[in-house]
Amino acid sequence: MKAGLYFVLIVILLSSCSSPKVFTDYASDVDFDEYKSFAFYALENSGLAPLDEDRIYETLQDTLTAKGFKEKLIPDFKINYYAEVFNQTSNSNFGVGIGGYNGAIGGTISPQTSKRNIALTIEFADGLTNNLFWQGVVEARFKENLKGKERAEFFRMLVGKVLENYPPDNK
Repeated sequence: MKAGLYFVLIVILLSSCSSPKVFTDYASDVDFDEYKSFAFYALENSGLAPLDEDRIYETLQDTLTAKGFKEKLIPDFKINYYAEVFNQTSNSNFGVGIGGYNGAIGGTISPQTSKRNIALTIEFADGLTNNLFWQGVVEARFKENLKGKERAEFFRMLVGKVLENYPPDNK
């Protein structure tokens, strides 16, 4: 009986942990080898605090430079990014029942929880035509009380996750 209860508690703990979810899309007719330099669009209504905008900007610069891209005044592609912070409500149900021939013990827990999430979108558009050719979105739990290095590391992790598979292997 105790082993079953421990198992149930472990399942609950594991299901409550969530890792960032990444979604990407791209134009299949694009030759990604042609895009070697980048620049940023001027940000408007990014949905981010100015310090967070700077953190993402610097992380994008560092990550793309590490991948061999160059920042130029007249680039092959331009970068835009923005975020949305929102509440995600979860109506999870959990039930336990133990029964026998003459009696039963049971119970249900139906907690309604609300978690703060952030969806960070990064877009790459052609430097000449401004046509969008790649978009990545990463969604994760957002602890708004993070500060300083912890907050910078959080945004570095988000950008890293979304750029892990850029450029895509579309061959």
